[in-house]
Amino acid sequence: MLARLGRVFGQTRWKSWLAIVGVAAIAAGFAYHVAAHPMDFRVYHYGARGVFDETRPVYGETSGLGWPMHYRYPPLFLLLFAPLAMLPLGPAAAVWVVAKIGTLGWLLVEAWRRGLQPAMTYWIVPFLFITPYIIEEFRYGNAQFFVVALAIAGLWTARSRPALAGAVLGLAISVKVWPLFFLPYLAVRRDWKPVAYTLGFVLLLSVLPSIYFGVQGNIDLLGQWFMQESQTQLSESEIWFPNQSLRGILMRYLTVVDYSQVPDSNYAQVNLAALDPSAVRLLWMVLAGGLYAAFLFLANRRRHGNGWLDHALAFCLVALLQPFTQKYALAVLLAPVVVTSCLMKDRRIRILIYAATISVLIQPLAPGAGAQRLLQVLGLDFGATLLLTIAIALACLEFSDDSFGCYKTETRS
Repeated sequence: MLARLGRVFGQTRWKSWLAIVGVAAIAAGFAYHVAAHPMDFRVYHYGARGVFDETRPVYGETSGLGWPMHYRYPPLFLLLFAPLAMLPLGPAAAVWVVAKIGTLGWLLVEAWRRGLQPAMTYWIVPFLFITPYIIEEFRYGNAQFFVVALAIAGLWTARSRPALAGAVLGLAISVKVWPLFFLPYLAVRRDWKPVAYTLGFVLLLSVLPSIYFGVQGNIDLLGQWFMQESQTQLSESEIWFPNQSLRGILMRYLTVVDYSQVPDSNYAQVNLAALDPSAVRLLWMVLAGGLYAAFLFLANRRRHGNGWLDHALAFCLVALLQPFTQKYALAVLLAPVVVTSCLMKDRRIRILIYAATISVLIQPLAPGAGAQRLLQVLGLDFGATLLLTIAIALACLEFSDDSFGCYKTETRS
């Protein structure tokens, strides 16, 4: 591992050791903070313990910590989380975040090994862009980052190791549904094997909890989970936090969002109109469907490439088009940001990335909670994601996968 780090960063052995010590110190700091303030992780921990000792239901407003911190994952996640549920809350949260930091390091080293090798100065701006979102995700203790890592690994290995890709994508979909976004994309790229493997693993993992809950019990739980999430994701009402997806922007600017009935009522109204929420929801569906169809058309035309740029664009569109995107969920932009480090030589793309990064950094530096809430409601994170998406879309239209930026080697089998 040390030798690989040395090759990646072109440094001497002692500098590699210094880097490892630095990462270990950061991991220890995060572990200490998260152990004291586990936030979303508490929902998983208390929820799992409550289910296993039969003091809480799996779903409903009294699951987890109660609405809005109720349990929202398929039954499989309870079984995956069981080893951590056996630990006290603080140590379990510390293990959770240290595992995330290790996974992040592996992803960056693997990206370098697979050929994304920009000059180190080109990492600076993309690093500044993604860092607030990664910190936010680690601080919340959500499962999002692990799902992002599984999705990245699945796309990176789709052609070289389709069975492995199917396994990791199947696991990602079985924890959070949004990686389903990638199956039509892989299909139009004619990557049929990983699609078939993924569907098989999703089916297998969906019945696996029957070992603990029983066949009928598992079916009932899957039904409860589906009803709960479909009502949440596709309802006419906007969710209470400032959603940073296209749906959230349309709802806040075109309808009146009633914040008086939610845990935090201090968000400002920014609506320019007061349309019927059902009409705005329909508009979002039409726009999202049209943009996704255009993306699939582009991916089909570029299907013979290795997919670096297309994968990056897909992750951007997940953040923009899904029903709800909270700030920590923008850790999904890790894969696009890694790719943009190899696009910084292009002046137009560089300007877009600079503008996106400024948008990201304004909010945490804004003085006072009121100013930060206002920037969230205005959709500054949505704007940053949109600028990043435009930059990568321009690269897709201009570069082939095997010639863009600093890409060094062909990795397809």
